[in-house]
Amino acid sequence: MYHGILIDQEFTDKSFPKSFKVFNKKQDGSWGVFGIEIEDSQLEDSIKKIQVNMRADKPWYAHLYNDNQLIVIFKNKVFRVESYISSWKPIIDYGKELKIPEEQLDFWPNRFQDERHYFS
Repeated sequence: MYHGILIDQEFTDKSFPKSFKVFNKKQDGSWGVFGIEIEDSQLEDSIKKIQVNMRADKPWYAHLYNDNQLIVIFKNKVFRVESYISSWKPIIDYGKELKIPEEQLDFWPNRFQDERHYFS
């Protein structure tokens, strides 16, 4: 089982995150932030579906995680790393190349135990 964070603004259709099983939602300014759930058997299809539906006009990303792995999905690239921050350098470097501010490359939450605080 994987969970993920999707922001409605990053998709061509803002209702796209609702096509997944949503376990939580919050509003952050003008952004609707969705916590989604993906079965292991649906992981690869879900990654492709996210990429296809992402807007191409700005550098957006989504991330999926379980307690061992972090998957960061950009429109044209996917990174799979451990959930430890020490393994994130290639993703952060790529995000910076796309002009994403470093403070936005925190990939939080990235473990199930962090979700309660994130969505509170």
